[in-house]
Amino acid sequence: MIRTPSLPRLSLVSISSVAGTACTVAFWVLTVGAVLIPASVVALKVFGTPVVTAGAGEDAIVIPLPWAYVLLVATAAFAYLSISALIFRLLIHIVATLRVGDPFHPLNVRRLHQIGAAFAAVTLGVWAGQFLVARFVRGAMETPSLFDLITPSFAVVIIVVIAEVFREGARLRHESELTI
Repeated sequence: MIRTPSLPRLSLVSISSVAGTACTVAFWVLTVGAVLIPASVVALKVFGTPVVTAGAGEDAIVIPLPWAYVLLVATAAFAYLSISALIFRLLIHIVATLRVGDPFHPLNVRRLHQIGAAFAAVTLGVWAGQFLVARFVRGAMETPSLFDLITPSFAVVIIVVIAEVFREGARLRHESELTI
């Protein structure tokens, strides 16, 4: 008879602890990145001479990278990373309520709605950025399709539905507290 090793049993406390640690690490990595990456992009322009090369070989055209592009990239990087950090910060608060045994806290409904809005903003921002780059920097990338927004849109809808489930859970918990 062959015996397979049994998997360790994970309790809700240990899962929330791992999730809380992962969210905290992700939050700080994104927060530091939101500061360092845009600063590095601007520093590259200030202390170096970044260029855009169009073409290849002897026919290549080398153009100094305009300040407008540098600031656009720095701003986009800051927005993407800081909104992503915000999502993890909200998740940290949700996991904290889970650790104390109160996942249906009314504030979690608002937090989940904020996560959905932030995720939608990041998704639309990335799509718009890709669209603009594809439109104005010929050959850099293909123009994104509206179909590229389908999966992220489902994710936003799922987050909002989960928020409403949490709202109902909070309402039921409040009703049960009033019933003696």
